[in-house]
Amino acid sequence: MVSMDEALRQVDEWVSPRGVPGVAVAVWHRGEVVSSHRAGEARPGSPVDDDTLFALASVTKPIAAATVVSLIEEGSLGLDDRVGSYLPAFAVSSDDPADPDSARGAVTIRHLLCHLSGLPEDLAARDHRLDHRPDLSALTDQMAALPLRSRPGETLRYSNAGYAVLARLAESVGSDGFWALTRDRILLPLGLNDIVARPDGTDLDRVAHTAEAVNPGTDVESYNSAYWRGLAIPWGGLYGTVGDAVRFAASFVPGDWADDDHPLSPAGRAAMITDQVDGRPGGVESGKVWWDRAAWGLGWEVKGEKTRHWTGTSTSPRTFCHFGQAGTLVWADPTRDLAMAVFANRTVTRMWGFILPRWVRLSDAVVEASGK
Repeated sequence: MVSMDEALRQVDEWVSPRGVPGVAVAVWHRGEVVSSHRAGEARPGSPVDDDTLFALASVTKPIAAATVVSLIEEGSLGLDDRVGSYLPAFAVSSDDPADPDSARGAVTIRHLLCHLSGLPEDLAARDHRLDHRPDLSALTDQMAALPLRSRPGETLRYSNAGYAVLARLAESVGSDGFWALTRDRILLPLGLNDIVARPDGTDLDRVAHTAEAVNPGTDVESYNSAYWRGLAIPWGGLYGTVGDAVRFAASFVPGDWADDDHPLSPAGRAAMITDQVDGRPGGVESGKVWWDRAAWGLGWEVKGEKTRHWTGTSTSPRTFCHFGQAGTLVWADPTRDLAMAVFANRTVTRMWGFILPRWVRLSDAVVEASGK
């Protein structure tokens, strides 16, 4: 059996002109980070190190979801409350009963958290123009107004738009901006100082440059431009290290090492990592992925019965995870008391065929090295 350090060294082979510029990986097992490895460059001339802040992309979503769940637990929001009771404009719907959008008044906070709202994944390309540099409020207005593509509760339809609406909901009942709520309610209590929104000052020297980003070479380039970083989109705008990301995932694994001071209750954490979709079909449109039986918790994706999955063949059905378009993946397997975060700095848009089998091989090697 290979050691954990040997298992992680396979990421050295990922670094190449046709692969990724840089990569970092960390593994948590039974209460502590037991191994980490890094390879390649964060930026030209700067090697990846333990302090490198990668664009988390959609790995942001479970962190955002935890913020919303904290508001639910204190009673400021209700999990099955209708969104329109807080944001009346959201419930304005089509008059055609055959149109899925006629049911938008029935969308609940639970639907948004586990992608059952029926909202599309994102704005259409023609609507998502950044030439006029819209602020986050304007982008959220556009996303909240998108018509439903399926009826609430009918189909899992992975949606960035749903998380834009969740952030607005949180701000409508919270005492601060969304990322200030996240910092105070989730990140600081967990001691996660290396997950940040809007990195600036000395943190900018730690941010990895993400290759093949959208709008390359412009001042609105995704992940890399000051404009984009300043947006801090709730569905994909955080930056972080693999160490803090794997600790965040591990904080949801029940066991003797579970933090008694965790900001969420055991029941809240359990709801985030267990399936809320109940056998409905669905998928991720941008990833061209569809499941006859989807599975998703309140923020975290759940592996369940899915095959050819990014978390590998050896992780258990209880595994929860999230991947991000910037080349990021984090998962935790409660059955094995094991978690892994692996971040690269090249988008998966044209690299799905490269990154997916490597995620699988790495995940399987980590499970084997853990002795399970």
